Amino acid sequence: MTWPFENDTSDIEKKLAKRSLHRERQRNLFAIIALVLTAFMITATFSIGFSYFETYQMQQIRLMGTTADVGITNVTENQLVEISKSNLVLDVGIQQRLGSVDTEQLRNARLGVVWINDTEWEHHRLPTISGVVGNYPSSKNEIMLPTWVLEQMGISDPQIGMEIVLSYQIGDSYDYVTDTFLLSGYYTDYIPVRTNNRGYVYVSSAFKDSLNVSLDNSVTAMIRFQGNDNADKNCERLRREIDFTEGQTFEIVPLEQANGGTIILAVIILAVFISFSGYLLIYNILYVSVIKDVQFYGRLKTIGTTQRQIKRIIYKQAIRISCIGIPIGLLLGAVVSFGIVPYFLNMMYSTNSDVGTKVSFSPFIFIGAAIFTFITVMIASMKPAKIAGSVSPIAALQYTAASTKSSARNCSKMKLSRMAWNNVFRNAKSTTLVFASLFFGLSLFLVVTGLLHGLNPENYVSQWGVSDFALTYSIHEREDLISSEMVSEVGQLDGIENLRLTYAPYPQVVADVVYDDAVFHEFLASLDGVNGIDFSDPAKLENYQQNFFSGVFGIDSAYLEEINKTLNLPIDTSAFEQGKVVLLSKTVEDLIQPGQEITIQTQNGQHSFIVANGYLNEGFRAGGGNERGTAPDLYISQTALKELFPQYRVFRVAFDTDGQHDESILQELKQITASQANIDIISRYERREEMQEYLITAKVLGTGLSVILLLVGVMNFVNTMVVNVNTRRYELAVLESIGMTKRQIKRMLFMEGFYYWGVSLSLAVTIGTAIFILLYMIFSKVAYYAVFSYPFIPLVLVSGLVLLICLIVPIWVYKTDVNLPVVERLRLTE
Repeated sequence: MTWPFENDTSDIEKKLAKRSLHRERQRNLFAIIALVLTAFMITATFSIGFSYFETYQMQQIRLMGTTADVGITNVTENQLVEISKSNLVLDVGIQQRLGSVDTEQLRNARLGVVWINDTEWEHHRLPTISGVVGNYPSSKNEIMLPTWVLEQMGISDPQIGMEIVLSYQIGDSYDYVTDTFLLSGYYTDYIPVRTNNRGYVYVSSAFKDSLNVSLDNSVTAMIRFQGNDNADKNCERLRREIDFTEGQTFEIVPLEQANGGTIILAVIILAVFISFSGYLLIYNILYVSVIKDVQFYGRLKTIGTTQRQIKRIIYKQAIRISCIGIPIGLLLGAVVSFGIVPYFLNMMYSTNSDVGTKVSFSPFIFIGAAIFTFITVMIASMKPAKIAGSVSPIAALQYTAASTKSSARNCSKMKLSRMAWNNVFRNAKSTTLVFASLFFGLSLFLVVTGLLHGLNPENYVSQWGVSDFALTYSIHEREDLISSEMVSEVGQLDGIENLRLTYAPYPQVVADVVYDDAVFHEFLASLDGVNGIDFSDPAKLENYQQNFFSGVFGIDSAYLEEINKTLNLPIDTSAFEQGKVVLLSKTVEDLIQPGQEITIQTQNGQHSFIVANGYLNEGFRAGGGNERGTAPDLYISQTALKELFPQYRVFRVAFDTDGQHDESILQELKQITASQANIDIISRYERREEMQEYLITAKVLGTGLSVILLLVGVMNFVNTMVVNVNTRRYELAVLESIGMTKRQIKRMLFMEGFYYWGVSLSLAVTIGTAIFILLYMIFSKVAYYAVFSYPFIPLVLVSGLVLLICLIVPIWVYKTDVNLPVVERLRLTE
């Protein structure tokens, strides 16, 4: 568009912009690199951030096993109709637990016989599983199973239509029925990761209808609400709309959606931070370029070029540079998305890596990154364009980048350090931009390096289990898998210490517990509404109490000694050895109080224990043998166990190591247990190695990002100093002509570089450290194994490298300009 009485000069503007690009190759190179880095970092940040968010959402849904927001137990037909009509509800699925499968022949599975309707299957369950082969059962004798259950049955290559023999019970009956079913489908399930190998056997409507037993109060409505409102609030609204009984529970699915908003916010903040760093560099490049070419723009003004036309010349240059730099940055970002992001996700989700990860490669990421970067360029161009367009022809012809009067007149009276300090702050805007860029780069390096160094693998594995190595197996195994010969071989391995054995009754694997409401009331209340348990029916509650049993284990007294070190009032070791005291897991610490009495029924009659005032670490049985009874597990002394149960076996062998032979110990344990495939080897060594691998990936990514942003700051400084020294050619020549030596000029420039570095580092060490401490406090709540680690050595090394650049660049630029005699340099710069 042209204005009235204004000639169409668009072609001339293009030519001028193009010629300026060819003339200012150094400037263009810096600008293109800045654009490449900005576009690349924004693309990589959004890709990593959204991949993290989508993986988080996917894993949450897969681990929960449903996309529903809440399950309402014991719903009636009338309630289902009313729920479906509610404006709060998006859809309603129906789930009915019919019974359970006898899994004694399986390794450690717990399977419920479940029927679900089409809505529940298609909208709530299918999105949470993968690798679906076949269909949901339709005939009475068809079932659908997850692949992990089939593998425990010894079926590694399932076929649709193959026969599966199951023994199962229906309702409250304890009589098991054995039937042959046909496999209608199978799939990969992820619930066992969260629920200790709990799963479902899906059956058809025909099977459900064929049952001749009462299944009242077994229907659960699985509800997905409209929008993204808080599930608790929606449940309260639903309670006000519909008449529910006191016995009906609302089981809210804990998807932790709020964390997703935090992730998105963090990504946006980081993208803004990156954009601001890119803005600082691009703005400074264009600003000093315009200042350098003010006389050129003034001459254009003298021949009639308008302010608007000069602005358009600047903008066209920025657009041409963008067309080169942004595509290259996006391409590099795409490479990172496909090549590095999967490793990053595996590192971030190391504990749930089996649940899967999801790389976000949406075109919106690249479109957004391109727009974000282009806006950054155009905003950075606005001020320089305004300066170029507003300068008058007379002022432009007389303009120099900085006054030389002060330095030239007072150089004999002023110290070099003072002159250097004044020179640094002569152009306040340019100096501020350099300080800001270097400060951001150094601070980000400080924060990223500090947080990553705080991810201590040793601290991570110390939170997992209570021993460096352990051998264990399913308590329901009928064989005595860990023989005395194995224990002897393990005890002879080099580098092991603190060898401890845990015993369990055999072949009787559990003991009946006498239910005492004063002791177990809170424990049962914690189970109500969890994993299909429903105590709203008094008959079911009474049935559960009458079938109260625990796993009983005889542990080494060394565990008691370790617990006593943490207690103000130690547990009586003698009473523990005599079988008067029982230890419980920390999982029931707030549910069963110390000093209460627990009674078990054995072949020799009843025996009572007093609950100790210390609890075993939750990781005591980490990694294997995690079956639970209806009552809490009981940990007594080995002596007491051998007296109470005539037969027993080694259930767990645990030991620590000196840390020097872990790899060889692992290999030897595999050889020792090679004849017993069902023995699990649990090792902190493997976890540590896995963590180390992920940390390497994280450090490469994090350090790479911080170094790139630091590079932006360094480039800003280099560009500023190059232009600064070039625009001060006349001044430096005048100083030399009135007696200042080249050595003194070099020392002055040397000091200028030092001041740039010193101020930036001071800001990073003070303000940057405060930011680091604040972020660590937030980070440590997410990564519980993080420790505070100030990256002193990395910061010294990087700041030393930046100092070297700050000292060398001004001298190097000056040396390239002193080849000619002073007189000729004065003449050339006049």
